[in-house]
Amino acid sequence: MLKITYLVTVYNEFKTVQKAIEDVANINYPNKEIIIIDNGSQDGSREIIENYKNKKIKIYKILRNKNMGFGKSVTEGIKKATGDYVFIQYSDLEFDHKRSIYMMNYAKDNNLDVVLGSRLKNKTRSLINIIINKPAYLATLICTFLINIFYGHKFTDIIGAKLYKTKSIKKIKTNSYHAGFDFEFISRICKKKLKIGEISIKYWPRINSSEKKIKFYHMLNALYEIFKVKLFK
Repeated sequence: MLKITYLVTVYNEFKTVQKAIEDVANINYPNKEIIIIDNGSQDGSREIIENYKNKKIKIYKILRNKNMGFGKSVTEGIKKATGDYVFIQYSDLEFDHKRSIYMMNYAKDNNLDVVLGSRLKNKTRSLINIIINKPAYLATLICTFLINIFYGHKFTDIIGAKLYKTKSIKKIKTNSYHAGFDFEFISRICKKKLKIGEISIKYWPRINSSEKKIKFYHMLNALYEIFKVKLFK
């Protein structure tokens, strides 16, 4: 039986962090582990993680004293993962964690190194209507378009939910750990010609958009990383 590692990344998510952990702990799949990495939270999230106990599943906790960046959490978690696949469980609960087992089986059946969970795949609305209703999606669409042009893919959403094949993804080296990380990471994955698939996934955006840590202006970081990987190393 395949083993899956759930990597729960946390930074100041007091309202949702416990549910984020419990959601993956309660998934009806026996061969799994949870790695929780707190990035120097100062809102009480760290205390929730410290006190959380679950005798039914292996849980590893990494508690940092300062924010080293989301990318650092992901790369460190992947290094420590013992599962065949790693599913990134965002502690803000925006993506459907219940699709993780399907994503893992989809990766296995199709010999994929990465499975992207897209918020936009199979949407019946036009992209224009999506942008009008949610202008922040424009950044995602622009960056996804560039990745498709540069590497010959047909993705719809490169920064949605993610599942990685552990032994494949451990070979990917990055040097950006903050706002540009996701874009450098997927660019390097594409440049290494790893096999990537994409499925649709449910998405529940934050009601209060001001709580989102990624802002529209972070697209500048994203564009920098995309062009850096394409043009240089």
